[in-house]
Amino acid sequence: MDQTSAILSPFSFAVFRLTIEAIEPLHLPPFKGSAIRGSFGLMFRRVVCPLTRTECGDCHLSEECVYSYIFETFPPKDDPFIRNKDQASHPYILRPPLDGKEEYEPGEELMFELVLVGRAVEYLPYFAYTFIHAGKRGLGRGRGQFFLKRIDSLDMNGTLTPVYLDADQLLRNETIHISCGELLERRPPPDQCTFRFVTRLEIKAKGKYPEITFGLLFRSLMRRITTLAYLHGGIDKCREIDFRGLSHAAEEIRTVSSDLYREDAVRYSNRQKQRMPFGGMLGEITFEGDMSPFWPFLLPGEWVHVGKKTSFGLGQYVLD
Repeated sequence: MDQTSAILSPFSFAVFRLTIEAIEPLHLPPFKGSAIRGSFGLMFRRVVCPLTRTECGDCHLSEECVYSYIFETFPPKDDPFIRNKDQASHPYILRPPLDGKEEYEPGEELMFELVLVGRAVEYLPYFAYTFIHAGKRGLGRGRGQFFLKRIDSLDMNGTLTPVYLDADQLLRNETIHISCGELLERRPPPDQCTFRFVTRLEIKAKGKYPEITFGLLFRSLMRRITTLAYLHGGIDKCREIDFRGLSHAAEEIRTVSSDLYREDAVRYSNRQKQRMPFGGMLGEITFEGDMSPFWPFLLPGEWVHVGKKTSFGLGQYVLD
């Protein structure tokens, strides 16, 4: 096992499938990530925060606050490894359904996934409690009410283990953790791989949308995985990864084919009271070369996504 694989092997996360059932008609956009994130984000703060009128950056409780950790995610002060950042990578990722369905009648179910990284898994009860209360406030246009029917923990094969059922409203200690080491054991690196982006990829360089190359994609993924592993997984050895060497090596990987295309979209931010850009790249891009140095980043990236706005569900890809 090479040094990078050894360092990142303990990096772990848990994947939960939440099933909600409509009590009233639900009217949702085709991409539901923004609606779901907005609904539970607002309610999470109401449920957890004792000082809702105080900005997190000014709050003397922010370093101990669950809401601040999950949603604001301030990096440690004066940490040279996480420098020049007002916010770090959030320890959660929403994975909304991609069926484009917009209307749900009472009694219909909607399922989506929630990925919690590292120690954020400990806060699953807060997420469950928040979604229970978010159902009373409602979701989507018209705020249709719903209830949280169940939460299941997923393993790498997609097998479900119940951790919460509305029938008894008990949280079970049955969470399944997935580690980078397990992913690497199950799937050796190929000499050619295709990234199939199933949700929009947003990557900017110097304020512009550049051509997607393996080097650009890998650097974004490397920054994200190491930040998640360092901040939320407690893996201090991330400092020892040869970032410069890996970045140079990534430039040697060539693009075989690409049918990536840009899809523009907007979302409304309740927090900022304005429409925000929400576009990105979709489609497939195939690369060729020795993938083994990059594999410890590419495999977990399938689960934790890449690029910006991952907490809404953007940047999800499948490796073929």
